[in-house]
Amino acid sequence: MTGTGARGTETSGVMRLTWVTDHLAHVLEHSQSDEPSGTWTGLACPGHGLEIGTDVDNSTLQHLARGDLADFTWEAPADFTAEHAQLSLAAIRAHQDGEPEAGEQLWQHAQTLWSRAWSANHQALGLLQAAGLTRFSPVKPQRWVIASFEHHNGPHGVAHPHIHNIVIPALTTAPG
Repeated sequence: MTGTGARGTETSGVMRLTWVTDHLAHVLEHSQSDEPSGTWTGLACPGHGLEIGTDVDNSTLQHLARGDLADFTWEAPADFTAEHAQLSLAAIRAHQDGEPEAGEQLWQHAQTLWSRAWSANHQALGLLQAAGLTRFSPVKPQRWVIASFEHHNGPHGVAHPHIHNIVIPALTTAPG
């Protein structure tokens, strides 16, 4: 799926669906080590005792992960990737050059840019939940348990900044 831009931010991207075959290793090996922890983002999370916006506890995720697991990966477009890399590198250089204020401003700008990525990812997931996937549930719209993991680089085969959205179809519910 392309053209998942967030209104007003003009951030687009590509959403790819793959089925998890590595027991979550592709996200858990980086979570809380060289990348941030995951975040609960799915609309069905509260119904399973998971507060939206809180950190994913990896042991809870592994406990909930049963049956098929879908990985909807949102990948940033090339222009976003270039700007993100330039800002991050400039922030690092400013700090190394003894200019902490300039470095902090650049880092805040990079964080603002990354919030656009989260917004585009969230809108794409909202569209997919509204459309529903019959393999998940015959009822539309759907509410999914989603654990989202952001990756600012590509140590595991995806060159662009991206967000892994792990969906547990066994926990997909209809609204209400």
